[in-house]
Amino acid sequence: MEISKLIKNNKKEIGVFVFFLILISIYFFFDPSKNSYFLKCPLKELTGYDCAGCGVQRAFHELLHFRFSRAFQYNPLFVIAIPFLLLFFVLKSSKAYTKTCWFYNFLKSKLFFLVVLIIVLLFSLFRNTDYYKSLF
Repeated sequence: MEISKLIKNNKKEIGVFVFFLILISIYFFFDPSKNSYFLKCPLKELTGYDCAGCGVQRAFHELLHFRFSRAFQYNPLFVIAIPFLLLFFVLKSSKAYTKTCWFYNFLKSKLFFLVVLIIVLLFSLFRNTDYYKSLF
């Protein structure tokens, strides 16, 4: 009885968990650089330029296999952002800590959104330069 009650009360959370488990399994077993059925970047397809998100699927696949340097080569911004995302979700899940945490409040602010937007735009511009391409 208790298990069915838990399932009934947490359907949304269980559904999200199962969705992400399936998604992680797909990216673990299938390499996006070798399979054509993964999504392609529309900006890259139309213009030939890389956006800030180009390489995220391949980087995620490499991270799941603990190949951090290759993941960083595919998309350094994604690899650097992961610890911040994890910290955000940890802070969000601990309700008592979030009310007094200045960092969590900053993460929810418009200023943070503006800073992230500027970083993403600058990274998009930088990754299309010859200097960036010579690094990797």
